[in-house]
Amino acid sequence: MRNVEIKAKVHDIKKICKIAEELSGAPCTVIYQDDIFYKVNNGRLKMRNFPDSSAVLVRYSRVDEGGPKLSDYELLEFSASESGKAKLLDEMLQKCLGIRGRVIKERKLYLVEQTRIHIDTVQGLGNFMELEVVLKPEQTLEEGQAIARDLQTKLGVMNEDLLECAYMDLLEKKQ
Repeated sequence: MRNVEIKAKVHDIKKICKIAEELSGAPCTVIYQDDIFYKVNNGRLKMRNFPDSSAVLVRYSRVDEGGPKLSDYELLEFSASESGKAKLLDEMLQKCLGIRGRVIKERKLYLVEQTRIHIDTVQGLGNFMELEVVLKPEQTLEEGQAIARDLQTKLGVMNEDLLECAYMDLLEKKQ
């Protein structure tokens, strides 16, 4: 699966949430996420855990650069009733690969057509905005980038606030 992503620092969380809700036409869904990142040679691999005991293993790769960037990803989802399998897989991956780190966040999710707008409060980092334009099979990278740039402008996100890397990278730099 492919999407185009933009991530940026947020200075006024109330303002951006208000704009995102107007664009979405609906209130946000609040999601609590606890991500365990594993040490891998290529891309990123994480187990995302949710409060209801469900989880998803996410493998993704993207270049670390500012602005809209292509992300290639795969998901392996575990329902709450499969939480034992998710925990076992997490333990196996930790033993084999080691843990790179952990990212805990509260995510406000707004949906605007094919785009997920995330307003994240990340433990130890602060507030951020992330756009994920989910590309249709026939859509080009350029089409996804245009959608992302348009939403970036509508949300009032400045280019100087764009981030090149993942939250995990920012947490590592902070240490």
